[in-house]
Parts: sequence; structure tokens; C-alpha cells
Amino acid sequence: MSDHVTRSGKTAMMEPWRALCQLCNEILAVPGSWWQRITADREAVLRVDEDCIEVRLHGNVLLTVEPRGTGLHCRIAPEYLLLCHPGSRAVLCQEGCAPELAGIASLDDLATRYAHVRRRACRHVDRRRMVQDRIFLRHSCILAVDAPFAPGRIDLVGVSPDGVCTFFFVRRYADADLRMQGPGGVGHRMRQWDEWLHTEGKSLAAVRGLMERSRALAGPQNRRYFRVADNISVSMRTRLLIVDFDHAQRFSGLPGLLSILQDGLDRPLRRDDIICAGDPGNISQRILFDGIRCVGARRL
Repeated sequence: MSDHVTRSGKTAMMEPWRALCQLCNEILAVPGSWWQRITADREAVLRVDEDCIEVRLHGNVLLTVEPRGTGLHCRIAPEYLLLCHPGSRAVLCQEGCAPELAGIASLDDLATRYAHVRRRACRHVDRRRMVQDRIFLRHSCILAVDAPFAPGRIDLVGVSPDGVCTFFFVRRYADADLRMQGPGGVGHRMRQWDEWLHTEGKSLAAVRGLMERSRALAGPQNRRYFRVADNISVSMRTRLLIVDFDHAQRFSGLPGLLSILQDGLDRPLRRDDIICAGDPGNISQRILFDGIRCVGARRL
């Protein structure tokens, strides 16, 4: 689905994300607008990238807002827009006219029928991504989920009470790549991220850009980015959060898992590098940042 909203020539000269945020802020001020309905959703998770805004619900990408020409358009899965069941049958007549499935065709319709679209988007659940979204919604210290950076996407970006920005991998205990050695395995990916974090200036600039973009977008979630001080530091070590990790698995599975991760990381594991939690809904801020201090972190 694509719907356009025009903007001035001055706005068009801005960086894509800045112009996009400005246009969305203008739409937000319109009572009953489609963007107001989305930002008012308490379970919506928004992330501002350099060229788009992504909206997630329960770990599913609801829609992506992108600049296009002198306006914007929204990308959304077609099945979310159907007003009838996708498995329902159509009736053909002799003239051979192909019947059109009833669906949402504009952003105004999206605003009116947002509850319907929301139900369709939440039917499918990605357990690990849903955990990311739950942690984001529970803790204002989490700045972004599934955020794109130079080495790839990182599951969580958070700031500790001491002002240390930390990058997290989130994995279920049953995930195959948790035990995979070499490229593709979590240990190997954590080492790649650690190397990038130690690259002078790159990680600092990336976090600064994330903060600037997030603050430019108005809405209820905007407050969390202004609570964070500008002089935060960046931890030089990625962390691993293992969820769905009950008491029995902790004693039987952790030693073997640590040895696999140790080989992939090629560095000694510290106690605070890995966090294990049984219920992701009960992860506290203290557990997330246990042991994280400003020592060994680069200051913004």
C-alpha cells in the first residue's frame, strides 16, 4: 500500500530521516490521523533508521514508512489489509470478471480500521522478536530493537543507570545458532561486534546518530530518549541474553554452551557477558546491566 503526502522544497533538502520525522510529526498533530492511531498504540515499537521508520507489534513488522519523491509511502504486508479471511472463496460469474477482495486501500482507511489491521498483524508470533519488543516496552532504558548498524542488526540497544550504552544479542535456549561454531554462530557474531565496537569513533558516531534520529520523532516513546544524557559512553563488549532458560537447563546445559561460545569469542568470558532468564517478562533493569560500569567504555 502506498499513500503520498507532499512537503515543501526546504524539507525535501533535508536528510531523509529528518524530513520523514518532520512530516510524521505534522501528521501526528492531525486528530484521528493514521499516524496518531499508530503512535497511540501502547504496544507499538518504533525505530527511526537513516531512510525509514519501522513500526513493530508483538515482534512483527506492522509497516515501514519511507520517503518517496515529495512525500512518503507506507509498506505493509497485503494480508494485513484484507477485510475478509484470506482463505475465503470468491464467486465467479459468466462474464469472467475477477472479483476484487475487499481490503484497505488508503491511509485514511487504515486509521478507521486500525484495530482490524492490528489483529491481523498480531496473529503470527516470532517468540524471540516478541521478547525484544516486551523488553523495549517494559524498560525506558532500551533505545532500540533489531537496530541496523555496520556489522548488521543488533537485537537490543540499552543504556545502563551509569550511562553506558550496551549492545545485546537475544536468543532462546533452543535457538540453533546459539550452539553453532564458526560463521553464523552467536559466539562468532559477538566477536565481530566487539571488533567493531573497538574501532575508534565508529560505534560512538552510530549511537549518536541513533539518539539524534529518535529524538526527532514526536510521540509517547520520544520521552525515553530525552531522559538519556548526551554524554553516555559505549561498552566495548557485547552481551548475550538467553531467555526461556529454566532451572534444569541452567545446570545441565550451561557448561557446554559456555565452551562453544568461548571458542567463538576467542576471549575470556566474564560473568556479566551472559544473562540467563526463565521468563523474559520479568527481566529487571538491574539484571540487564549487572556488572556494567563506565570502566572500559568510550565516552560520547
